[in-house]
Amino acid sequence: MNDTHSDIIARLMPLYEMAPERFMAFYDAIYLMCIDLPEGEQFRISDCCQEKDLKLFQDIVKTFIAEQPYDVHTGQLELSDDMEYVRRTTGLRASVNRFTPKRRKE
Repeated sequence: MNDTHSDIIARLMPLYEMAPERFMAFYDAIYLMCIDLPEGEQFRISDCCQEKDLKLFQDIVKTFIAEQPYDVHTGQLELSDDMEYVRRTTGLRASVNRFTPKRRKE
């Protein structure tokens, strides 16, 4: 089942309203982990939080994915199909001409 951005925000807002400082500390920690993730790298969600916080962690990552601006030159965040790993894809790189023609002797 795919959740919409509105569905995720509807689940997150009551948690934010109960304890804004605590929620934002958790949110900011996840944000920094995701924003600092190098291209082509990944991390396992269950290694970063307790089992009771997995769904919350996944929901916060989903909001980052939905809200990230598209830039063809930087890698994008994505969740694995089993929602266990967060990875950053590799951005588009300009091609480099590796072929240098030999000069003809005259």
